[in-house]
Amino acid sequence: MEKYKLFLASLMTLISLNLGAQENPNETEKKDSITMFLNLAPVYTSKYFQQEYDRQLEKLRRVYPMALRAKAILNEYEAEMSKIDKKRKQTKYSKETHERLKEQFTYTIRDLYTSEGVMLMQLIHRETGMTVSEIIKKYRGGIQSVIYTGMGNIFEQDLNAKYDPKGVNAVTEIVIQDILAGYVAFNPEMDVLTKEEFKKTQADYRARRKVSKKRMKDFKNEKRRADRLAKKAEREKSKKTKGR
Repeated sequence: MEKYKLFLASLMTLISLNLGAQENPNETEKKDSITMFLNLAPVYTSKYFQQEYDRQLEKLRRVYPMALRAKAILNEYEAEMSKIDKKRKQTKYSKETHERLKEQFTYTIRDLYTSEGVMLMQLIHRETGMTVSEIIKKYRGGIQSVIYTGMGNIFEQDLNAKYDPKGVNAVTEIVIQDILAGYVAFNPEMDVLTKEEFKKTQADYRARRKVSKKRMKDFKNEKRRADRLAKKAEREKSKKTKGR
């Protein structure tokens, strides 16, 4: 499993949370979904659309709740900080929020696949209007932003990633509109992974990977054996033909 890099775990601890229940779908949401369908209708002409839709839905069920929580956390953080006058109390609140996030997000994010991590950054931009890099810069300073962006480039991840509903995220947006309209099952609550659960998922993954590697090795060995037999049979056939 190609796991999303550790820096994102640290990164997500900069964002806070308090996810409220989603509103029940109404006629306006349904119309919005239909409008999105019409705007992106050409996407539906692809014979591979359903496969891509299903893939995006699977990712969204795991990652979208995290983006929703990130959005709620920023709103909560801004609201609470505006009520605190003293610098010392603001610092204390920031540290408490950081620790709370660290506890809830660290291992959940570390368990993401790379593609899921990319989607998470894009969805955070969709929900907050800011890229991950911009969030870091705003809440932790420009130096932190440069550091994390540099780390992202090293690991081939773009912390300045933006959500593009009419481009690379077209199918993702269609799925989200269906979610908001209540057309597909979706649980907005984020699954929090503990350290112990994370270790177990890693152990399970390593076990599956070991089995997969053995199967691939056996397959390659069998293929080489079959190729050798085929070549041997071809040589024998050629000898018989020449001997006639």
